[in-house]
Amino acid sequence: MTIILSNQDYEALFEEAIQNGEISYRSNEFETICEYPPQLAKGYRQSIQLRPGMELSTDDRVTQQDLILKSPVCQWSVGASFHLAGNYYCDCGAYVDPGHTVLTGSCIAPEENLEFPTGERLVSVDISIAPDLFEDLIIGQLEQLPPALKPIMKGVHDLTKLAGTITPSMQVTLQQILQCPYQGGFKRLYLEGKVLELMALQLMQVIEQPVAACSYGALRSRDVDCIHQAREILIQNLDNPPSLLDLARQVGLNDRKLKQGFHQVFNTTAFGYLRDCRLERAQQLLMDSEISIEQVAKMVGYGDRSRFASAFRKKFGVNPKTYQLQSRKEI
Repeated sequence: MTIILSNQDYEALFEEAIQNGEISYRSNEFETICEYPPQLAKGYRQSIQLRPGMELSTDDRVTQQDLILKSPVCQWSVGASFHLAGNYYCDCGAYVDPGHTVLTGSCIAPEENLEFPTGERLVSVDISIAPDLFEDLIIGQLEQLPPALKPIMKGVHDLTKLAGTITPSMQVTLQQILQCPYQGGFKRLYLEGKVLELMALQLMQVIEQPVAACSYGALRSRDVDCIHQAREILIQNLDNPPSLLDLARQVGLNDRKLKQGFHQVFNTTAFGYLRDCRLERAQQLLMDSEISIEQVAKMVGYGDRSRFASAFRKKFGVNPKTYQLQSRKEI
């Protein structure tokens, strides 16, 4: 059975559960931690105001039954979302899956329906920053910002989303946020530093890999399903991937729609994604001292060691041999 709730009804369930003593709820001047009502999910949501105009929210829950949440038109601040676990779907045509991050501009956000499947564990970290504070934070850097960020800076009313992927550096910072060792004022100070670090990493990703503002409106939900299927095929065939044309045929799209749609959904080309997956797999394999660099290269689809070493160095800033030696020292 699927529950369909407006945002107002959704929040009313929290209020009712709190008043009835069904869930734990702790709140002070700066921080709120609240369990989910049992009919919705097992888990909690937490928000903390780090300073006026800057708020950090974390969410960790397992849904109890299929839920469609109807979100109304609303005002957004500048925001950064980092999705660490679980999948859900937005009727704008976008799947949100682990490793997905989005930077959004201050705007009037349109209506949308969010669909959460039963049994899915969802973990996310969200940052909200008032536009004026955001401009103050990056003052002196405006000239370095790519054209894609201009709508965010201008505070236009159109929804602007810059999609990206969670990098290893972001992942470390996100885990430090989720496992914050401090309480009280020191907790706010620590988390504000981590939020600023996270924003810097995200902005650098946008600057170093400029992309156009993304919109999923032109993709049908079936197209998005096919594009996600294409991604899974690439992941399962790292050492011997199909051609773009064959991949498109396997998922029932023409190659032009697959090429454009893949970039729209994942913010990279199909084979840019494949290259990153290969290199991340290689990074894991290099930690095994029993596997040579030549073997690792072949296992992830590189027939030439020098080409593999060049690609690895470009992505991680270190040669495979150096990385392997460093990994052995840490074990």
